[in-house]
Formats: sequence, C-alpha cells, structure tokens
Amino acid sequence: MTLTVADLPLHQQKALMDMTSAVNDLFATYQKEYQSLWPATCDPSVLQDAPESVTQVSNGADALGLSAVSRFVEVESDYYSWEVQRRSFRVLAPSRAHMCKSLIMENTRCTHTNYDDPLYSRYYCIYDTPVNTQVLLNYARDLNNRTISKKHYNFRMADENVSYELTGYKSGGVCAIGMKCNVPIILAGCILQLNPPVMFLGAGHVDWKIGVPVQDFIDKTGCLVANLD
Repeated sequence: MTLTVADLPLHQQKALMDMTSAVNDLFATYQKEYQSLWPATCDPSVLQDAPESVTQVSNGADALGLSAVSRFVEVESDYYSWEVQRRSFRVLAPSRAHMCKSLIMENTRCTHTNYDDPLYSRYYCIYDTPVNTQVLLNYARDLNNRTISKKHYNFRMADENVSYELTGYKSGGVCAIGMKCNVPIILAGCILQLNPPVMFLGAGHVDWKIGVPVQDFIDKTGCLVANLD
C-alpha cells in the first residue's frame, strides 16, 4: 500500500510542509541562476524513444522556436496516483503551483464552428485549472467589447473525442504546442506570477511532461493572457 502525506503523523506532515516551503523559497531566491541554467537541462536525447504524440509536441516546439528551452520528462505510469507535490518534485518543478494543466473548452452557443478567430472562437485551449466558466465567459465577451450577446456564450469542457480531433492528444497529454488545429490559447494570468517563471505541462502523452519558460511560451505562441480567477 502506498502511503500519502495524510497517512503520516501530524508532526511529520508539518515537517514535510516546512521542508517543501523551504525548497520553494530557495527556488524563488535563486530564480536568475535557475533561469540561466535552464537551457542546459533541455536534453533532446530523452526523446529518442518517445511516443509519436510526444514527437508531435517536439516538432511543434521546433516549429515555434521553443526547442532550445523545452525540457521533456518521462514519468512513471502511476504518476497521476501521486499527490501533486510529489509530481512536482519528480519533474523538478520549483513548486506545485508550477504544475499547469491544459484543456479544450467549447462555447456550445457559439454561432459558428470555427476556431480561426481568437476573439470569438468555438474552442479555446485553456491553461488554468479549475476553470471558472463565468469568468471565462466574461473575458470572452470583453474580447469583442461585449458586442455579442451573452446568449451566444456557454463554456464547458469539450468532449474528449473533440479535444483529440483538434489537438491530436489524448486525455492527460493535451498540450497547446503542436496541436493539429490552430486553436486559440488562453493563459491564466496567475501563471505570470510564478517564480521562477517556468511552467510544466502535459507533453502529448500521459507519461510525458514538458517544462517551458513562461515568457518564451507567450512570445512564441502569441497566446492570450487573461485573469481567470
């Protein structure tokens, strides 16, 4: 049986939380050094035997000019049974807050089925979890200065098959990099507050993750940035 933090005595839980906080503070204190060393940790040789969907992400990163700053990590098959903090340690993320999730959201009341207009798209790839659909609705309406009636907005998570058709990635591996379709991307504003400014995402397959500097991701993808809190 696998023990979790909740199974530990209270004094050990506190000691672990204190240690985790100290590690997070250490990363924040030395963020410049962390960022300067980042490219050296981006080893493309780990992709030699990667699944096709991970290669799709890698090719997408190359097309965007992100390859030199993309860190790919293969994780264990039971990774998602772990607590988030343990997952962050596994991929060497500075904190659990650096673990981001992407998902495809659908505006089911959109008046068209296209995704080529980021100001009024049927679908968006969102980097934030959980998604506050009301806040997302308000933000989406603001993109058009609220000229489109509220009745034409209703966001929900897209069907898994639709998500796969748009991205080429299955659940647990959805990534905005290398998507089959050019779905507009919305990055939650809170991600800009990460310190050091890097984020870890799914990398096309449930057993693979990718880490990228936040500003590089924004600059290369041209994504929208929104306060979704």
